[in-house]
Amino acid sequence: MSYRRTHAVPGGRRDRRQRTSLRTRTLLQVGATTAIAAFAVGSFASAGADTLNGTYDVVAKQDLAAVVEEVGATAQDVEVKTETVENTLEYQSVEKDDPAELKGSKKIVTPGEDGTELVSYTVKTIDGVEVEREEEISVLVDEPTDEVVAVGTKTTPTVPVTSNSGANRAIGKTMAASIYGWTGGEWDCLNALWTRESGWSSNASNSSSGAHGIPQALPGSKMASAGADWATNPATQIKWGLGYIKNRYGTPCGAWSQSQSIGWY
Repeated sequence: MSYRRTHAVPGGRRDRRQRTSLRTRTLLQVGATTAIAAFAVGSFASAGADTLNGTYDVVAKQDLAAVVEEVGATAQDVEVKTETVENTLEYQSVEKDDPAELKGSKKIVTPGEDGTELVSYTVKTIDGVEVEREEEISVLVDEPTDEVVAVGTKTTPTVPVTSNSGANRAIGKTMAASIYGWTGGEWDCLNALWTRESGWSSNASNSSSGAHGIPQALPGSKMASAGADWATNPATQIKWGLGYIKNRYGTPCGAWSQSQSIGWY
């Protein structure tokens, strides 16, 4: 029986296994190194990203805070609302000529009264300050009433200058002042009137009309209401004549103006 001794031949199967094992270990080492390096790089990248993200968050928060602060400082409170106001409508004064009153005199015939209206406005305010007001609608509640003023246009009658002498004139002047307070201009009008009518004669008589006495009562018998001696007593005639003027014309100047216009009173 023969035996064959085998010797390890370089490059044989065993050598190949060794080489394969060595290569595997080398690759494992390279892979581990690469993994470590990759892990280091990844960690660095991760750390860098976290740092960057943190920085971005801080900047963003700072910018946002600035924006919010700016908006808060410049924002305006704008409000639009409807407002209703009651307005007073003042009355007007209207003048009308009145030929029954002496020129220059004024008398209120109709008192004036203010009216009212309701007005609706759209009002815009900014920070509580009104910046715009626009009228929308108005409603008349009470219409104003005009004041009417009568303005006299009648001219003062021209009173002729007459003598105040004589007993009858003196009686007439005294009675006019004491009974009705007619003095000054009113006495002048009375004196002019009865001077024209009768010359202050208690016996004056108009044969065509039947008028009699100082005031020329028509008929003369009317004066009987003042006294039975109406035909001859100047005081009785004057008393009746003053009452007649008061009741019919108000004042001697009123009677004189009538006489000036149509020739009798």
